[in-house]
Amino acid sequence: MYVTTSNVLTEPLTLMSIGLGLTAAILITIAVLVPPSGIKNSKNIEGRGLIYYTCALFMWASMADMSIQTAHFGFFMGLESNTDYFTNGEPYLMTPIGISTQYWNAIVNYVLYLFIIYKIDNNQDPRNFVLYWCGSICTSQFVLMSGILTGSYSDQLEYAVWMNVTFVVFPVWVLWKYLVKPRTDLPVKIAEKHQSGFLDLILSVGLIAASCLAFVRVLGAMGSKFPVMKYYATHYEPHLLDETDFGKTWALYSAMYGIPFQLAAVYGLRCPGKEWMLNLSVYYAASMLQGSFVFTSYSWYPSSEEQYRIPDESRSTVLCINIALVFLANLLMFRCLSDPGYFAPKPAVQDKKRK
Repeated sequence: MYVTTSNVLTEPLTLMSIGLGLTAAILITIAVLVPPSGIKNSKNIEGRGLIYYTCALFMWASMADMSIQTAHFGFFMGLESNTDYFTNGEPYLMTPIGISTQYWNAIVNYVLYLFIIYKIDNNQDPRNFVLYWCGSICTSQFVLMSGILTGSYSDQLEYAVWMNVTFVVFPVWVLWKYLVKPRTDLPVKIAEKHQSGFLDLILSVGLIAASCLAFVRVLGAMGSKFPVMKYYATHYEPHLLDETDFGKTWALYSAMYGIPFQLAAVYGLRCPGKEWMLNLSVYYAASMLQGSFVFTSYSWYPSSEEQYRIPDESRSTVLCINIALVFLANLLMFRCLSDPGYFAPKPAVQDKKRK
């Protein structure tokens, strides 16, 4: 933080160099203090590998996010507020969406890192926490990076923005690794016949409704003149039209990923044996929680533009809609993880029985 008080060290290229240098130094230090030989990778144990050290490194980034934002607001160790880092490095972090994203990373993602590291150090499968973290950070990075490159900040990009590549590449790699990695929590014995219950019916109806809302939201964010889409965007969630494009990219992300998964999940709830439901439901739950919180919070900030705030007469409705979306997504995750046998593929179960 003290680095940002020097005019020499706030040059964009210098800031990026310092950031990359500190990242490498911290990663090496962590590897020396907590060597990978402590817990080795095996068939059912993750071990201290790239995922472990990625979490340790990103924890430092979370603390940096917290210190930068709190110092900006004048609450960090008595330092006066300054905007040097934002001006010369990542100016979009001064927006309401940028502030909420950094605080989310500093608090929620930090806790997830702790759980993942704890699970690995205690020879437990960290899969669900890893997937939840992937849903959280991939959502924030897709929205931020897409908005940066297309919105009003696209002509203010400095070298420091490229430090975000690390926070895009590693989470995507980790996500892919766990999507293709066989699960170890599937039951050996499952019922031969499964029946979809009343909860599955409620979830299916909710997922279809969520898909319809995502369709209306994304077309409204894209500037559709169709009355329903235009009315929703202007009277319920005007932040979708913010010139930074963060609202638009959130709507686009929730439609590109949300609609296909939500409709596929309806099928997965009706037809047993779809193992992919276990992984993707966790990712989906985190995505909806992170996105809904960050973008609903836009109207909480005094710095947000009046024309893009949720109108007072629609505030309760918008909050209820977003809370319902988050509740639905996390209820789906609970449904899947509480009964993994319903989603276990029969061939895999039969192979385990033979062994």
